[in-house]
Amino acid sequence: MTSSAAPRRRTLPALLAAAALAAAAVFASAAPASAHDELVSSDPAAGAILDAAPTSLTLTYSAEILAEEGATQVQVTDEAGTTLSEAAPVVSGTDVTQELSGSASGTVTVLWRVVSSDGHPISGDFTFTVPAATPSATPTSAAPTPE
Repeated sequence: MTSSAAPRRRTLPALLAAAALAAAAVFASAAPASAHDELVSSDPAAGAILDAAPTSLTLTYSAEILAEEGATQVQVTDEAGTTLSEAAPVVSGTDVTQELSGSASGTVTVLWRVVSSDGHPISGDFTFTVPAATPSATPTSAAPTPE
């Protein structure tokens, strides 16, 4: 007569392992999603070196941005700390446009904060460079020398 205890000993560990894997799969898939919308591009681009200061800045996100008043903030300052973003930013779908005023030179810093499509605020910063204007030589008229 053969004993039925030997097959049970081999299947019990296999059943326990399968149950543990199933439980792990259930708990892993129940974890909350951690992906938020993100800035995908900007114009001017981060790290760009421009010939002149731009008149506006455009930020493009991976999904639509909340367009309610005060939900979007963009602060643009030049190397001296002068604010270049006086007006409120304009939100249109995935794009945020910030009009810029004044002249800038050196490193320009952009700080932004928006409320993404999932309701969570996201923020970031980047810089671009505008070379200092070189003073142009003013022509001088040569006065005739008396003889």
